[in-house]
Amino acid sequence: MAAFATLDQFKARFERAVKLAEEARITARLDDASALMVGRVPKLATITPTPAIAVSVCYDMVARVFRNPEGKFREAFGDDYEYQRDEAQASGELVLTESEYEDLVAAVSGTAAAGRAFSITPLYPPCPEES
Repeated sequence: MAAFATLDQFKARFERAVKLAEEARITARLDDASALMVGRVPKLATITPTPAIAVSVCYDMVARVFRNPEGKFREAFGDDYEYQRDEAQASGELVLTESEYEDLVAAVSGTAAAGRAFSITPLYPPCPEES
C-alpha cells in the first residue's frame, strides 16, 4: 500500500524547508501513518478515489512528530528551566486524534460526523462465525 501523502505533498505543507537528511525518515513515517490510518479505518484501503482528507490527516500525523520531536507540551524559563512532555507525543509516536478519526470515518461512510451524534459504531469488525 502506498502512503496517503507523498514526500512532495509533505514538503508543500510543512512550514520550513525539509532537510535532505530528514527525507527518508519522513517517507517512512508517512508509510507508518498510512498503515495506522488503515488499521483504524480499514475501508480507506479499498475506497477509490482516496478521500482528500486522508492526505491531510497523514500529513498532520507526521508533521506533529517533526514539529515537536521532543514531545514538549510546556516549557518555562525562569529561576530554573522546566519543561513538561505531552503524554501523547512524548515518545515521538504517531497519533491519530479523535477528530481525525471521525473525519476519516465520515469520508469513507459518506455521512457527516455530526450526523452520527447518537449512533453506535463498533471499533472492530465482527468476529467470523465459528463452524
